Amino acid sequence: MPKPPDPDRRDESFALDALEYGVVRTLLDERLGTPVGRLAVERLAPYRDLPALQRELAAVAALADKLGPRESLPLGGALEVRWLDGFLRGEHALQSRDLAELKRLVRAGERCRLWFGAGALPLQQFAGAAPQLADLVEELEQIVDDRGEVLDSASPKLAAARREIEQARLVVDTTVVRVLSSAEVRKVLQSPEPAWRHGRPVLQVKAELRHKVAGVMHDRSASGATVFVEPEEVVDAANKLSDLQAREAREIQVVLVDVARALQRLAEPLHAAVDFVAASDLLQAKARLVAEGYTVPEVGAEGPLRLAGGRHPLLLRGPAPEQVVPLELSLGDPHRLLVVTGPNTGGKTVVLKTVGLLSLMALSGVPIPAAVGAQVPFFAAVQADIGDEQGISQNLSTFSSHVQRIARCLRQAGGRALILLDELGAGTDPEEGGVLGYAVLEQLVAAQAYAVVTTHLGRLKDFAYQHDGAENGCMAFDGASLRPLYRLDVGIPGNSHALDIAARVGMPERVVARARELLGPRDQTLDHVIERVQVARRQAEEDRKRTADISRSVAAQKVELDERLAGAVRKENWLQEEADGVVEAELRAAQAALQLPLQGLLSAPGKHGESARALKTVVDGLLKSAALHRRRVRFCHGLKKGAQVFLPRWRRLCVVHKIDKVRETLTVDYGKVRMEVPFEDVSWLQPLGE
Repeated sequence: MPKPPDPDRRDESFALDALEYGVVRTLLDERLGTPVGRLAVERLAPYRDLPALQRELAAVAALADKLGPRESLPLGGALEVRWLDGFLRGEHALQSRDLAELKRLVRAGERCRLWFGAGALPLQQFAGAAPQLADLVEELEQIVDDRGEVLDSASPKLAAARREIEQARLVVDTTVVRVLSSAEVRKVLQSPEPAWRHGRPVLQVKAELRHKVAGVMHDRSASGATVFVEPEEVVDAANKLSDLQAREAREIQVVLVDVARALQRLAEPLHAAVDFVAASDLLQAKARLVAEGYTVPEVGAEGPLRLAGGRHPLLLRGPAPEQVVPLELSLGDPHRLLVVTGPNTGGKTVVLKTVGLLSLMALSGVPIPAAVGAQVPFFAAVQADIGDEQGISQNLSTFSSHVQRIARCLRQAGGRALILLDELGAGTDPEEGGVLGYAVLEQLVAAQAYAVVTTHLGRLKDFAYQHDGAENGCMAFDGASLRPLYRLDVGIPGNSHALDIAARVGMPERVVARARELLGPRDQTLDHVIERVQVARRQAEEDRKRTADISRSVAAQKVELDERLAGAVRKENWLQEEADGVVEAELRAAQAALQLPLQGLLSAPGKHGESARALKTVVDGLLKSAALHRRRVRFCHGLKKGAQVFLPRWRRLCVVHKIDKVRETLTVDYGKVRMEVPFEDVSWLQPLGE
C-alpha cells in the first residue's frame, strides 16, 4: 500500500489548478464506497516514486479484473474517524459512539486486507503494509456494538450492575402497577399510562386534582393541564434504580478509560488502518473508472507520450459524450515539441488541457479516458500557461502575467518535463511577440522537454521546419462549411481563418468585406497548399476508416465461415457415425435373429453343423469389422480408472472402476451399484441433443 502524499505539500512542479485537476478528484469522489475514501481523494497528487506509481497502476488493473459488475470491496460500514487525531493527542475524550465508529472502520479494513490477500500479486502487494488488527476487532466486538452501546461483555461489574438494574426496574414497574390499580387514583389521571420524567416513574395527574396524589411533582405539561407526579410509594424503589444506573454509568466510564489507554499505545497501526481503508476505497473508485471504459496507462522512466483516443473527462460528462472527437497525439518519437496552429474555437486549448490533465491522471495512478496502449513518461514536472487572466493582486497586465508563467515553465523545462503553452507570443506587438516566442521554442528544444505550444503567429509556424525535434500540427477546419472539426492533425501548420469565422459567427458582412479589403492581396500559395494537404489527409483518413471497416467486416465474415465449416465437419462426422451405428445395429439384429436357429445346429454333425458354424463366424466377423466397433474398442482400451463413459442403453454417464482388455468388459459405478458391461455397450460421446 503506497504512503499517501502530504495534502499540505505545496508542489510547484505541477500546474494542478491550471489543468483543472479538481475534475479528477470529483470523478473519484463520485465513485467512492465509503466516506473514509474522501481522505485519500483529498490527498491525491502526482507520485514522486516511479516504482510506487507502477505498483498502484498494477493494483488498479488487477482490481478491475477481479471485481464483477456489481461486486465491491468488503468496506461496508466503514465510517470516518476524524476525531482520532485529537484523541491520540489527548484533546478528545473517547465516547462509546467513537469506539463503535473505530470498530466498524478497523473491521472493514481487516476484511479488505484478507480479501486482497486472496487476489493477484499486485493486490497482495497493495495490502502488504496494512496492519493486522484482527485481535483488536475481536476485542472491540466484545466491548461495544455498532450503535455505540457498551455491551455487558465489556466488564463483569457492568454486567452485574445491569442485572441488578433489571431487578430494580421490575420492582418499580410492579409498584407503579399497584398504585394504578386503585380506582381513586385512576379518577384523577389524565391518562392511565405511566410515564418517565428525568429518569423517574411518574403519573399523569390532572393539575386541579394534584392534591389527591401524594408524591413528588417532577414536571408540568406545556398547557399546564397535566402535572407529572412520582407517587410516594415508588420513591424508594426509584431511588435504588437511580443509584444502580449511576453505578452503571461509572462502570461504562471505567471501561472507556481502559480502552482509551490501550488505544493510545496503538497510534501508529490505527493511523495505518485509516489510511489503508481510505486507499482501498480510492483504489476501488479507480477500478470503477476502468469498468466505465477508462484505460490503465503505461508509465515508464523514459519513452514517448502516446495518447490515442484521448478525451477530456469534462467533455465526457457533457450532454453528448459520443460526439467528442478523440485526440491522437504522440510526443518523443522522434519530435518532443509540437507547435499547434489553427482557427480560434477550433479546440487548441482543449488539446492542451487534455494532454496535461491525462498526464497528471496517469502520474497520480488514475486510469485515463484513452485507448488501450496509452503511454505517459514519468514526468517530474507538468507546467502550463493557459488562459489570459490578469495578475491584479500583483498589478500585472495580461502580457506580464503570461511572461511570468512562461518563465516558471522554462525553469522547470527538462528531459522529464511536460510544458504546455497557450497562444505563445500573444498579448503584445506581433513582431516582438513572434521573436520572443521563437526564443522560447528554442529553449524548449534545447532542454529536450516534451511540449505542446499553440499560436497564431506565422513566424512560429516555420520553427518546426528549421529545428529537429519539433513538428507542426493544426486543428482541422472544413473550408467548405467554415466549421472547425476539433481534430488534431500532425505534420502540417494550420490557418487562422479569422475573417471566415468572424463572418460565420455574426460579424456584419460590410465589416468583414472591409477587413478583406484592408488585408489586400497576398501570396496565398502556402495557404492553398495547406488546404489541399488537409483535404488530402481528411480523404486519406476517411479511406483508412472505410478500409478498417471493410477489414473488420471481412474478418467477421471469415470467423462466421470458419464456424460454419467447423459445424459442417462436425455434422458430417455425426452423420458418418450415425450411419455406422445403423449398420452396426442391423448386424446386431441379424446376429440376434440367427442366434436361436443356429444354436441347435452348431453342434450338429456333418455339413449342417459346419455350415452353421461358418455362418456365425461370418456374422461375428462383420460386426467386429464395423468402423464404429473398431473405434469403440480403441476408445475403451485407452480408458483409465476414474474416467467417465456414456452408456447409451441406460442413457447415463458412469465412472469407470476397472478395465478388462482381454474380456473386453468395463466395471462401472452405476449410482451406488457396481456392474460389468461389455465394450459394445459403451460410447465415447453423447448423442446429439443430450
